[in-house]
Amino acid sequence: MISFDQIDLILLDELQRDSKQSVKELAKKVNLSITPVHERIKKLEALNVIQNYVAVVNPDALGKTLVAYCQVKLVRHQETLFEEFEQYVRNLDEVQEAYYMAGPYDFLLKLILKDMKDYQNFVVHKISKLDIISNIQSAFTIQSIKNTSMIKCILDEENKEN
Repeated sequence: MISFDQIDLILLDELQRDSKQSVKELAKKVNLSITPVHERIKKLEALNVIQNYVAVVNPDALGKTLVAYCQVKLVRHQETLFEEFEQYVRNLDEVQEAYYMAGPYDFLLKLILKDMKDYQNFVVHKISKLDIISNIQSAFTIQSIKNTSMIKCILDEENKEN
């Protein structure tokens, strides 16, 4: 495991909050000059702690208002079937997240879609093409309560002592 000091953790939190901040702004927040902050960020990138910088797009603005979670069970547990499913799912634009699961189903997929017709098209014309699937069970979101990609790195001031 990689060891981080408080400055690294603050930088990680700040970059997750707003990755468009300048190194100068970040340096001010951690009371260092620009060069060591830049070097720390480059080190975090090189260690693959910072994997990517992205723009978070509002799916509603694109007319993608339906979020579905699909529980997928394969016909049997066999390495080649898992590999086939994983490869196929990686190429489906509707699939935002995919997880190999332990429990009553094998995979959990998070889909971002326009509407129920879009979902039906996905099931009928895309995912059901795989004869290695024995069962698909879906659930649909009503309202998003929390949706974040942030992983909290430092404790808030009031929680540091606890």
